[in-house]
Amino acid sequence: MTDDTETEMALAALLAIARDEAPGLPEDLLRKAFAIQRRHQFDREEQSSASVQDMQSLIDAYVDSQMGAK
Repeated sequence: MTDDTETEMALAALLAIARDEAPGLPEDLLRKAFAIQRRHQFDREEQSSASVQDMQSLIDAYVDSQMGAK
């Protein structure tokens, strides 16, 4: 299998599980979170804070958008 095929399979599995377990989560949010984790998957430990910061920004933006929608 190629890296792209494995990545697509992993993303498809994540999306399938999310549909079953957390149907309210937008697919776009999950795709963005997956992309962040994939981008930082080989970062050295001291660089892993970039992943945490990116995820925090993504979550904050999502929460803010949901607060504005209510």
